[in-house]
Amino acid sequence: MKKIVVSFANGLLAEAITQMLLDSGEFKPFRLPVDAKKNDIVGQCEMLSAEMLIAEVSYAGGTTVDTRLSEVKELRKKMPNCKIVLLCDENSAPDIAREVMLAKKDGLIDAFFYSSVTAKYLLAALTSL
Repeated sequence: MKKIVVSFANGLLAEAITQMLLDSGEFKPFRLPVDAKKNDIVGQCEMLSAEMLIAEVSYAGGTTVDTRLSEVKELRKKMPNCKIVLLCDENSAPDIAREVMLAKKDGLIDAFFYSSVTAKYLLAALTSL
């Protein structure tokens, strides 16, 4: 089972994704508290020897593009083999969606998904990373 850290401000979405990952039998998810700070996320990934991080990008404090990319940069330094996946809402935040897509294009992250994807597709894509 792959260890995956889940960092989302949206509690309902975090719970749904965590449960989906757990139910798959492919992942051992660790959900971070909503108020986790940058060092907490990087520290938790290190402490758990996480193989993957999935994080929400939104307008909410602690999940902005700048905050997430700062976390990504720090995580890449400390854990270069940890896969980094970002998830955003392309409908309500098209500007964020574009910046996340550019982060993937620039090689800063391993994958990105829009929140409109199906759970089945998200699970399959995460499993393939």
